[in-house]
Amino acid sequence: MKILSPTAHGFIDVAFITVLAMAPIMFDLEPAVDTACFVLAGGYLLITLLTDFKLGIFRVIPFPVHGWLDLLTGLALLAAPFLFHFESGSAERNLSWLLGVVSVVTWFITDWKGQTRSLMTDRG
Repeated sequence: MKILSPTAHGFIDVAFITVLAMAPIMFDLEPAVDTACFVLAGGYLLITLLTDFKLGIFRVIPFPVHGWLDLLTGLALLAAPFLFHFESGSAERNLSWLLGVVSVVTWFITDWKGQTRSLMTDRG
C-alpha cells in the first residue's frame, strides 16, 4: 500500500538525516560507526537536496531513482551487522537494523509515481 506522497517521504528523509547525524551524540558508538553515520547523513542530505520533488533544491535526480538509492541503503544497513560483526545487543547493531527497517518500510509505502509532473521538464 503506497500511503506516503513524495512530500511526506521528504519529511521522513529529514527525520532520518537528523537521527543519523545525532546518533553519534546520543549513543556510545564505535568511532568508525560515528563516521559512517555522519557520512550517511551527509549523503542522504545531498540526495534529498538533489531530488526532483518539493523538498529538493537542485532537482536533478528523478524521484524514483532517489527511491532505489533509499532501498539500497536500507538493505546495506540491514546487512551491516553481519558484514562488520557487530556484537549482539550492541548499539551499533540495533541502530543499523532500526534504520535499515525504517528505510525499507518507507520505500515500500512511498508512492514513487505520486508526482503528477516533473519539476525538471515542465515549464511554467
